[in-house]
Amino acid sequence: MSGVVSQIVKRPVPESNSRTIKVAVGDTRRLLAEAVAALVGTMPGFAVSGLVPADRALSAVGEQEPDVLLLGVAPGSDAALEIAHGVRASAPAVEIVLLADALEPHLIKFVLDERLTGLLLTDLAPSDFAMCLDQVAHGRAVLPAGWQDTLAERRDDPLAALSCRQMEVLELLAAGSPYEAIASRLFISVNTVKFHVRSIFSQLGVHNRLEAARLLAESDHPHPEGTATGP
Repeated sequence: MSGVVSQIVKRPVPESNSRTIKVAVGDTRRLLAEAVAALVGTMPGFAVSGLVPADRALSAVGEQEPDVLLLGVAPGSDAALEIAHGVRASAPAVEIVLLADALEPHLIKFVLDERLTGLLLTDLAPSDFAMCLDQVAHGRAVLPAGWQDTLAERRDDPLAALSCRQMEVLELLAAGSPYEAIASRLFISVNTVKFHVRSIFSQLGVHNRLEAARLLAESDHPHPEGTATGP
């Protein structure tokens, strides 16, 4: 496989890959989810088990029992990451691949930390996309070429690797907002807030709210008007 398409990290190869591989597709953008599902349906050796709605992702995966879960990452949203985290915990045998528009550091780190099967970019040609899914089906993880360089470029500024949603959570956290207030402000659940906080602490290498607030205060990132940076 060309390095322009992806780099392959070997994983344990399943005993048999002769059977049809069932693929579930999830994306908050339904039109894109249906387009990806239609593409997968044309690929020999693969079958679409169904679409995975964001509001009942875990139950849908449990019902469909796919071999591979393809999750589209919408710009500025961490919904796909929340789903991936939940599926990884509840159905560890399912191979999870993120499909994103751009190679972002926080996505690479999430894939590595959660031990997902890979990350693909939407600018792939259909033939390359099929080839990457075939690699996944044969026990290999896929990552876009240049992912190490992307991580290295942001190493000096850990805040730059946070997603837009994570920055929103961090700013409210640094302002002293309790989890319940953050959930209400961002229209997400308290459990989702906790998920983001754990991810933020892991990416920043901090252990509590105060350390995270100090990093934010010392950075050059702009703060929303009226946002404090206390514990």
